[in-house]
Amino acid sequence: MKGFILFCLGCSVLFNPTYSQEQYWDISFGKELIGPESAPVTMAIFNEALYIGGHFRRLNSNTQDLLQTGYVAYMKQGKWNGLNGGMNAPLSALCAIPGKSLYAAGAFTRCNDAPLQGIASWNGNSWSAIKGLVRGSIQVMISHENTLYAAGLFDTIGNRAAASIASYVQGEWNSLGSGLRCSPVNTVRKLANINSMASFNGKLYAGGSFDSAGMIKARNIAYWDGKQWNALGDGIEGEVDAITILNNGNIVVASTLKMGNAIFPAPLMLWNGSMWTTLGLPPGCIAINALENDGSRIFIGGDFIMDSLHNDYGLALLDERGFTSLGGGVRGIITNLLYKEGKLYCAGSFLTVADTIACRNIAAYVLTKQETTDQGKELSISIYPNPNQQDYVSISFVLEYAGEVELCLTKTDGRVLECFAQGYYEKGTHEITKVLHNGMPSGHYQCMLKHNGNIISVPMNIIH
Repeated sequence: MKGFILFCLGCSVLFNPTYSQEQYWDISFGKELIGPESAPVTMAIFNEALYIGGHFRRLNSNTQDLLQTGYVAYMKQGKWNGLNGGMNAPLSALCAIPGKSLYAAGAFTRCNDAPLQGIASWNGNSWSAIKGLVRGSIQVMISHENTLYAAGLFDTIGNRAAASIASYVQGEWNSLGSGLRCSPVNTVRKLANINSMASFNGKLYAGGSFDSAGMIKARNIAYWDGKQWNALGDGIEGEVDAITILNNGNIVVASTLKMGNAIFPAPLMLWNGSMWTTLGLPPGCIAINALENDGSRIFIGGDFIMDSLHNDYGLALLDERGFTSLGGGVRGIITNLLYKEGKLYCAGSFLTVADTIACRNIAAYVLTKQETTDQGKELSISIYPNPNQQDYVSISFVLEYAGEVELCLTKTDGRVLECFAQGYYEKGTHEITKVLHNGMPSGHYQCMLKHNGNIISVPMNIIH
């Protein structure tokens, strides 16, 4: 299986040797249960803030800072905020176009700023109405070549005919050729249902449930090259739910199959430009809800079991080793993933990440720490002895500034084993002797120091 996946995904780009070992969960979005009351359906980064949308009505519900919000909120500088009261119905999609606007879609008809038709734009201060839907729904939006594209289940948008997908240019909606369609069933016309889109090298990919794209046959996945629709071989048998595209152009697709009233996940599939290959599924898989990648590795979110003994569910990494755990997963289900600048934002239905860390429905797994010019000066840490053959270890750290400190022992995948030395420390050098409880087994670990928003980790090796 290992060699097979290497062949499929591309040996030269699959493994990223610069992948940071300073990996950890950032729980600031849901710590102390301040997160949304239900799983976010959609996420976007806009103006350096994380925006979420879904069916939730409240955040911070166990604190004095209870935030009533109309199905949409954003976090900036460690605090959740509302957007002028939000909407009057749940959101289904968010999309940010840098330097322009944040777009929101859903079943709503009104916000505090204006009447709406299921889609609106946010400029950072207020909502503006956009010509939207009379009927149907928008289920996914994407920024492709700095233009907004919307797709879902509709035959008109902004009073323009469009078969389930359209672009928004200079205040008007435009169809993409004759769009995406399903063959009539017993002479009854059926609309195509689009669940996912992705963009790569000037091509816009769409996946869902359909059997034709423009004038060609295309089973459940196709791409628009700016002039016409194109098929990807024989397509995908099941309804496409998620698409992600690696830096080498390989496309990975998640889909579902239906048998009577039963719905079950089909194996992940990979398109290398000429053929489809089966990649399989994570263990105990009930559903794949989201796919993301960092250019070479695939992140998978859904309802599956990586390690039931450690409550490691819902999140997996697919690379040359096959399906492996990422950060100890969550105790629950992942509904949505967003990868941005070294962080994998994970939304879902859970109250714990990495088995023991309390966090409500949203967290970020930091894969590559974004360096700052001051970080190297502010923090330093050393361990003695290292490697360690004893039942204790001496940890010293230097702070350039006073502040709150948390020192943790973690596994190399970021799973926290134990946190200690938690509290306020003055500027200067500090030394702590830590007893390694229960004869910690031989292996590779990390000692992670958090201080004033910065984090530094150093390897700690134990041998017996």
